[in-house]
Amino acid sequence: MHAAFVAAFPDYVTGVFAGRGYPLDRLSAEAIERAAAFLDAELAAELEVPFIDQKRSPLEIFRIALELVAASLEDRGVSSAGGDLRPRGDDPFGLAPGSSSVLGPEAHESHLAWGTAKAEAFVRTRSPSRSEPVILLMCGDRTEQAGLVEDLGTPGIRCVAVRNPGAVAEAINRGGAIAAAVDLSHRSARDAIGRLADARIPIVAYGDAPEDLLVTGLRAAGVRSVVERAEFLADPGRFLPTVA
Repeated sequence: MHAAFVAAFPDYVTGVFAGRGYPLDRLSAEAIERAAAFLDAELAAELEVPFIDQKRSPLEIFRIALELVAASLEDRGVSSAGGDLRPRGDDPFGLAPGSSSVLGPEAHESHLAWGTAKAEAFVRTRSPSRSEPVILLMCGDRTEQAGLVEDLGTPGIRCVAVRNPGAVAEAINRGGAIAAAVDLSHRSARDAIGRLADARIPIVAYGDAPEDLLVTGLRAAGVRSVVERAEFLADPGRFLPTVA
């Protein structure tokens, strides 16, 4: 997968540049080259450690590398372009892929294989009975919860809703939890985050316009990423390490 992702990077970026009308000149080529070198080094280092110790998904590292390209565009005063572009704070030029499927069949298939292998490794580590891998969801709204349970479930991975700290603890003890999404509006969100972080389960927290101070505190508490509610609901899978 490492080689497939690195090989896909230049073609993917130049394709986005061409589609959005960003300059494909010497400075852009140098920025893409630097970002590809970053991706090469960071992805190699992450994949060398056991699955249980990996903190970032390959697609997350790919998106971080794209931030170097975006910084180059910003430094040059390039304006974001594209009629379908909805700029986000962490991706103002619309460079980040929503899925590895846009990187080509080799990169996509290797990414899926990595996700399956990581899920199996987590299950072996946390449960000798090899229970089914699950994504835990703590959501404050029942209607919203139903949609997320369906959206986050994938073949071989279930999404399980947990309503209180006791249910979180039970799910952790049962084994098989490979990631968790926590709604910051839920009254037990902080307690759940603490339990999940102690169990070393990757956490995505989402809420209505989370402030910088809150985001900093959550990251310090062990939360992998903090996103706005609308962004999370629009494409929840991209934020979970085994499905994004």
